[in-house]
Amino acid sequence: MEKTISRWVDQQISGGYIYGASRLGKSRGIQYFVCDALREKFGEIAPLVIWLRRSDTQLSESGFWHELLLAGKFAFANPLKPAGRIKGQRLAYEMFVTLARSARGRQVVLLIDEAHDMSVKEWKWLVGLQNAMDWEGYRLSVISVGSHQLNFQPDSLGMTGNAHVAARFLMVHERFRGIRSEEETAYALNGFDTDSEWPVGSGTSFLQYFAEDDFQLGRRLGHCAQTLWKALQDLSPPGKTKASEFPMWQIATVAEDILKALASGGQWNNVVSYDNILLLLSRTGFSTHMRNISRP
Repeated sequence: MEKTISRWVDQQISGGYIYGASRLGKSRGIQYFVCDALREKFGEIAPLVIWLRRSDTQLSESGFWHELLLAGKFAFANPLKPAGRIKGQRLAYEMFVTLARSARGRQVVLLIDEAHDMSVKEWKWLVGLQNAMDWEGYRLSVISVGSHQLNFQPDSLGMTGNAHVAARFLMVHERFRGIRSEEETAYALNGFDTDSEWPVGSGTSFLQYFAEDDFQLGRRLGHCAQTLWKALQDLSPPGKTKASEFPMWQIATVAEDILKALASGGQWNNVVSYDNILLLLSRTGFSTHMRNISRP
């Protein structure tokens, strides 16, 4: 995700989108890694504004500009009272121009999470903002992230006479993938073993904190990757093709449940056994979730 968005920012595209099934880790990836990586790389070249679109209902125009002002941490935006349609539009324009003016590349990036809920009107308001900035010599790149619904929007916009909107904001795309191998599973679990810290600043990993004796004996969750990978496959709904990618959310939940059990005095071999991991995974609603997100 980070490499894809970095490429698009370098190319100064007007818009692109990343889509994938629910719970694969898109939002968490943005929250915990992608934002920091992009800001480190483009901070002085192209400032980044992250907007988590929280509502699946259509926003009024004043509400739309208000959400963007809050996302950009505009100092004079009242969280409880939108500024109104005309004033909100003007303030949002000034905020983005100020950000672009402060950047060496005269470019600012708006990253919209949960973008599959965007309405046609909202896309058109963004067209107006982008046009106004283009007129003044500034570039607004809009990167959208959302579920598989987002991949249907270019056709939907085209059929409703808004192909120009799709050409503007949905011109390039990439699919977000879930965990696709035993090796990737081990990499994710390694985060709990060593690549984590609790409490913050302690230098102690999650596993070391919650199961210190097991940690000192050299036991690691990453060593259980083969068992968890088998459980993921065995609990996948039967079909013509075997599931090839799995959600990060269920994997993280199983790892957290293992840590809780170990912290409560559970024996390592019992807690990380295939039968117990299968049970923990089933309790997450994994099979139903995979059935819901599976595609032909």
